[in-house]
Amino acid sequence: MKAEYIRDLAKEEIEEKLLEANEELFNLRLKKRVQKLDNPLRLRVLGRDIARLKTILHEHEKGIRLLSASTGKLLDSKKSQASNEESSKE
Repeated sequence: MKAEYIRDLAKEEIEEKLLEANEELFNLRLKKRVQKLDNPLRLRVLGRDIARLKTILHEHEKGIRLLSASTGKLLDSKKSQASNEESSKE
């Protein structure tokens, strides 16, 4: 999963993907204990995806880098505020 793709998602979607990835990782670890995995590399890929998701959420929460989805909402709200101010001046 690419970071650019993750940043285009809304915060709720990222949290949902994080939950799904954690569940899949748990299931794969459990399966690994019982039998041989078809694709053991998937464990590493999932771990990195989880770290990437957590990092992007943390960046957003700290204001380091905003998510594209939330930036669009911010721009829309600023535009509506500006139009409200213009109409109140008239």
